[in-house]
Amino acid sequence: MTWCNYTSCLAPTTGTSPQLFAATLQYFAAAQCLLNHQNIPDTPILNYQSFDFIIIGGGTAGSVLVKRLSEVKHWKILLIEAGGDPPVESHIPGLDNSLTDDDFNWNYVSMNNGVIDQAIINGSINLSRGKMFGGSSSLNDMHYFRGHDQDYQKWFDAGNTDWTHDDIYRCFKKIENLQNEKMLKDPAIRKYYGDKGEIVLNRFNSTDRDLMNSVLKSWHEMGFRYVPDLNMVGLMGSGIVTATAADGERQSTYTAYLEPIKNKWNVKILKNAVARKLLITNDSKLCFGVEVEKDGKILNFYATHEVILSAGAVNTPHLLMLSGIGPKEHLHSKNVTCLVESPMVGQNLQDHLVVPITVYGDGPEKPTEKETHRDIIDYLLDRKGRLAESAKFTDITAFYSTKNKPYHPEFQLYLSIVPKNTTDLDVLLKSQYRYKDSIIDSMTKLNKNHSLYFFAFNLLHPYSRGNISLNTNNPMDTPLIFTNYFSDPRDLKLAVQGLKMASKVVKTSFFKNGGFLGRMNWEACDDFELDSEAYWECVSMNMVTSMSHLAGTCRMGPDPKTAVVTSRLKVHGVSHLRVVDASVMPEITSGNINGPCIMIAERGAEFIMEDYYNFK
Repeated sequence: MTWCNYTSCLAPTTGTSPQLFAATLQYFAAAQCLLNHQNIPDTPILNYQSFDFIIIGGGTAGSVLVKRLSEVKHWKILLIEAGGDPPVESHIPGLDNSLTDDDFNWNYVSMNNGVIDQAIINGSINLSRGKMFGGSSSLNDMHYFRGHDQDYQKWFDAGNTDWTHDDIYRCFKKIENLQNEKMLKDPAIRKYYGDKGEIVLNRFNSTDRDLMNSVLKSWHEMGFRYVPDLNMVGLMGSGIVTATAADGERQSTYTAYLEPIKNKWNVKILKNAVARKLLITNDSKLCFGVEVEKDGKILNFYATHEVILSAGAVNTPHLLMLSGIGPKEHLHSKNVTCLVESPMVGQNLQDHLVVPITVYGDGPEKPTEKETHRDIIDYLLDRKGRLAESAKFTDITAFYSTKNKPYHPEFQLYLSIVPKNTTDLDVLLKSQYRYKDSIIDSMTKLNKNHSLYFFAFNLLHPYSRGNISLNTNNPMDTPLIFTNYFSDPRDLKLAVQGLKMASKVVKTSFFKNGGFLGRMNWEACDDFELDSEAYWECVSMNMVTSMSHLAGTCRMGPDPKTAVVTSRLKVHGVSHLRVVDASVMPEITSGNINGPCIMIAERGAEFIMEDYYNFK
């Protein structure tokens, strides 16, 4: 940016115009302060202090729980969060790609198993997890899906009889506050969603709506029919996503649930504090507290009712194992005394894997410097423009299946669009996807003269299962994460079918004039014919990455040999200990899991109310 000498360009002057321009600049400087949310006070808490409930993890689920439990006025609640307050960038949808700092993101990476991801640096992929209030709801792409009815029927059929359709539907409606005017005009949609919940649901005002409509038309031509609301039709077809956003800002569980009650008298919040282990009696196996590290000091806090783990699908099983709850042989191998043998802790890891489909064509030009500045002004003035929509993915998606009459979707497509000759594409691909140089070079070369339509293909219901295990018995050491994508051959076969279906987009009316499927150069795949089954098998095995929808590592079920928690989320074999987060999912849900995670927290709060006061 070139700055002019304002004294020369404004002279001569009466003094009015410099004052006017200075006042305008001051207004814009002040406008960004309106984005700031007051930090949550870091309450001084005495060592050995007691509470009715201790919630470990102030993320997606924990923020919901603390609000609900605090509604019982005589309950005292302690919330412990390893991170702190979300940065300004968390509240601005268009800056969601920038939330990679270690202060706000756990930045986990998977372990290299020598089989998959050999086209990725070190054979390990990024696994983004929120390390701040609101957790991953404070950094995700804000897409809101409930999941499919069949997903929850599987939970029920596995013996989780406290999760009926009516219970789940009620909890979703309790979450929701639909505010999109167009959607509210449709009586069926209006009836389907809740309108009094904490989470405001809306749609992004896309700045590229004509282009998005062209892609939606392409999907419709392929048989992925356009529908007015994807949630209402069981996540089949294509359409515009419903988003957790309000007035141009992100709606995380931090902003919707936690921030409004941060000064409540019966809530104490400890941030930037790491839970080291649970305190459990050796004889009766009763959890009575937690050991925490804060500012280099070790503190102990006690719970008279329950300790609730809401640390997420990675940190919840990690803390259980550090505390002596988990697979016996594994714990012994790390010099951890096994208090309760629970073989499924850390097992059953599920995720929505991503395989890239790179299509090139005509498309949007890169915004000029003037347009970029206009976007900033539009956002500061009216919360509109590109900064008011997610930068990770566009606001359209498609769910589809190989079956003619599917009972639930098998695949999902997301779309990112990179304007031609985007100079920092290589930086984005290396930082976000960790691709090796030959792949990045092939994509940046084609991008010089063509816009890149990056379709992120998701396998929604993988058969493969990963696991999480201890690295050491030091709580500060990162656990080992094995995704094990495609370890079940059925997943690879199914993914190739889905990829072949999705790549037909280049034959649609919008793309067939100038659009083409681009090859991602990797030596192991270069000899295969582009778009052949062999090509997609190779790409899938070597370039698969993650949507960071990690779930299932403390699955619920009636049998302690095959599950970690009961249908009411109580840990098998330990009293006064509960898990409430994505780790309890027996099977991962269809689509983004943020909505289901919030629903799990609402249902978990109901269990606690019922167990102690028979509230309904």
